[in-house]
Amino acid sequence: MSSPRETSTEISRLDPLDDNFAVAVVDALLALAIQRDASDIHLQPRGDGWDVLFRIDGVLSVTEFLKGGGASDPVTRLMVLAGLPTYRSGTPMEGRLNLKSDTAVAGVSMRLGVYPTVHGPRGVVRILRHHSSHETIETLGLGLQQQQALADLCGQTDGIVLLSGPAGSGKTTTMYALLRDIASRRPRRSVMTIEDPVESVVDTISQSELDPVGGMTLGAALRSAVRQDSEVLLVSEIRDPETAEAAMQASLTGHLIFSSLHSSDVASSLRRLTQLGVPHHLVRSGVRAIINQRLLRRLCGTCQQGQAVSNSGLVSNSVEDTNRLNACPDCAGTGYRGRIAIAQIVRIDGNDPVGDALADSLEAGDPVQRMRLAAKAAGAVDLHETAGSYVEQGITDRAEVYRVLGKKDGNGAQQPCG
Repeated sequence: MSSPRETSTEISRLDPLDDNFAVAVVDALLALAIQRDASDIHLQPRGDGWDVLFRIDGVLSVTEFLKGGGASDPVTRLMVLAGLPTYRSGTPMEGRLNLKSDTAVAGVSMRLGVYPTVHGPRGVVRILRHHSSHETIETLGLGLQQQQALADLCGQTDGIVLLSGPAGSGKTTTMYALLRDIASRRPRRSVMTIEDPVESVVDTISQSELDPVGGMTLGAALRSAVRQDSEVLLVSEIRDPETAEAAMQASLTGHLIFSSLHSSDVASSLRRLTQLGVPHHLVRSGVRAIINQRLLRRLCGTCQQGQAVSNSGLVSNSVEDTNRLNACPDCAGTGYRGRIAIAQIVRIDGNDPVGDALADSLEAGDPVQRMRLAAKAAGAVDLHETAGSYVEQGITDRAEVYRVLGKKDGNGAQQPCG
């Protein structure tokens, strides 16, 4: 098998004047992205061609530059594969790639998003792997105490369990692991999901995708799912007052709800619920736990000895070290390979002093900064402290922690920088 670097060079050598250019480029890029475990492919048009970027382990990097000049357009080729009308390239569109058998890969599906720019349509392919290596609570990489906390939450019969964090922080992966745990227990429980899109297929649960045009909105789907004799529901995200209200009502009528919020920490998640119209007393009675999560890249085991790590944890930029990293076949010269989850799990059910302190502070009308201080005083262990222990163990480094969590301020909050 050719190395990633050799495959990339072959793509750059393709002739843009060849009528088969777009087909060859797309086939090669999709294969290379899967080989490198990329989650996204970006085809960004420029005046003279396209920048190709892969997102690997959560980080976007330039992989290739494709020369233009011919009539064959790789983004247009992707639109054809997704069944999108190419004559509407000036309109944002989305679709699922329908790959030929010689291009398709088992356990992988792809979605295309097209967005118009001054140089032509920009295409982003999202690669969805239906069989994750992190399929269970035990394989998420969390400590034993946190694994037990998640297992206990799976045994709850009602309430809401929320996962917070930015996009790409592993929230959906964790929710799938929780659902698999529930689906494997006996007696069976009725488990349903409402997703946008379905990112991993689990045979033992009922999964559905949103279709706003057809009336399948989050709020409408959630209200209907409750009437399907469901016991456990996954809602991809609480993003508006309608969904927040429907999820809270379901949690109060004997349903266990899993969902996510785009918020930076536990305190801001609680405050976000009230901003969506959920009364303070319902937050306290309905929310079972909030899991604040991030993903850190692991140091590459193959070239880790080749990194000159300073006392500050920053990788040396010397020519010798750079060449050594670039030669690594496993991490493509990044110095990192794979990721590990770090999480803060706070229960809001009367069994966690940190959760009690946050709920009291929320009901008192305190700002988020004061809520964080109350949590810290009650013994909260924030993500910076957890990440610091991983640095000490040699799993990651301080440069990666700073990239993901940013600088820690005086109130115990993260200030993300990347």
